[in-house]
Amino acid sequence: MKLFKWNISDIKPKFPNIVEKFLGKKITDKVSNDQEVSVIPSVNIADEEKAFEVSVALPGLSKKDVKIEVQNNCLVISSEKQYKKEEKNKNWMRREYGYASFQRMFQMPESADQDKIQAEMKNGVLSIKVAKKAGYIENKKQIAVE
Repeated sequence: MKLFKWNISDIKPKFPNIVEKFLGKKITDKVSNDQEVSVIPSVNIADEEKAFEVSVALPGLSKKDVKIEVQNNCLVISSEKQYKKEEKNKNWMRREYGYASFQRMFQMPESADQDKIQAEMKNGVLSIKVAKKAGYIENKKQIAVE
C-alpha cells in the first residue's frame, strides 16, 4: 500500500531556468522518459575577510576527477568522467556506458590573488580558497539617487 504517489517531475521547479535561457541550451540530461538530472553542480561563494571561499557539491566524484584552472582572470572548475560496466554469463552479456561532464567559470575580482589558491576535496564537497591581495584598496564610488 502506497501512502504517497510522486515522481521526479512533481518536485522539479515550475519556473524557467535563467541559465538555460542565457546559454541557449538545455542543462539537463534525460535519464528516462520522465526523469531529468542536472549536470551543473551547486556552488556557494563567500567573501571572507582574507579570502574568497568557494564550495562545490560534487557527490560521487573524487579529487582525481576534478580539474581547477585559472584562465583569463577566471576560476574554471571542470570534470569529465566516463564509466564502463560489463557483465557476462553463459547465455547473455550486458554492457553499460556512462559519461558526465560539467564546467563552471567564475570571474575573479581584482582583489583576488591568483597565485594563492588552495583546494581540498572531502566527502563530495570541493572547497577552494582564493586569497585576497595584501594591501588592496577597493575602488568604490557611491552614486547619489536623484
